[in-house]
Amino acid sequence: MIKIRLKKLRDQFKKYNLDGYVVPKNDEFFSEYSSKDRLSFISNFNGSAGYAVILKDENYLFVDGRYSIQAKIESGKNFKIIDYKEILNTKIFKNLNLGIDPRLFTSDQIKKFFLKNNGVTIIDENLVDNIFKTKKKT
Repeated sequence: MIKIRLKKLRDQFKKYNLDGYVVPKNDEFFSEYSSKDRLSFISNFNGSAGYAVILKDENYLFVDGRYSIQAKIESGKNFKIIDYKEILNTKIFKNLNLGIDPRLFTSDQIKKFFLKNNGVTIIDENLVDNIFKTKKKT
């Protein structure tokens, strides 16, 4: 199921000329307990904090130490689990164009986490929600 969702997400990359897409745990109200748990939907991770970065050929899940074992159990088959603090200075992915939903990030988060080593494309629709919409139709 997760592999199908990841493929559907990646299928949208071409439309926006993306190398990857970032999915946070929070919703547009910055609540970690939202009715739309996009992070769980795309990664199967159910902890209360984290970011998924889905690239064309790799998937990364950034979580803090509280969730490292849980993340490996829930998402380790499809994601490389990385300590949350690594997102600040990550050299894992560089020179990429990452898509984000601007309603889910502060401008400070975008600058600190993603603009250091990458470009960012603001996308006014949420690509994970697009998958969920197509799931409901079928």
